[in-house]
Amino acid sequence: MPGTCWAAGEIDLATAPAFSAELRRTIDGTDEQIVTVDCAAVTFMGTAGYRVLAAATEYAAMRSHTLVIRSLSHACARMIRLCDSYGELRGEACAPVGSMAPAHLNIMA
Repeated sequence: MPGTCWAAGEIDLATAPAFSAELRRTIDGTDEQIVTVDCAAVTFMGTAGYRVLAAATEYAAMRSHTLVIRSLSHACARMIRLCDSYGELRGEACAPVGSMAPAHLNIMA
């Protein structure tokens, strides 16, 4: 089963539980080592969304998977830039999201 979860719309306190559940289903339902989260269609991400991504990163690691975030929308990139000061989240190239080239992720704008 593919190890990709597509996030879309607003990820906030109200939608975070459903997003978390979908990420866990994706992680639990794949045999692939890399599990990706495509965030291209995210229009808003609050701190609850960031916390879901951080928790899912840990959840995936406990199950011998690596969670990789790709195609960050501006809203998603902004929240990660603000919250991920320790580089816990992984970007497309398996580098900490905040350490990837700003032009590629558009997190500096």
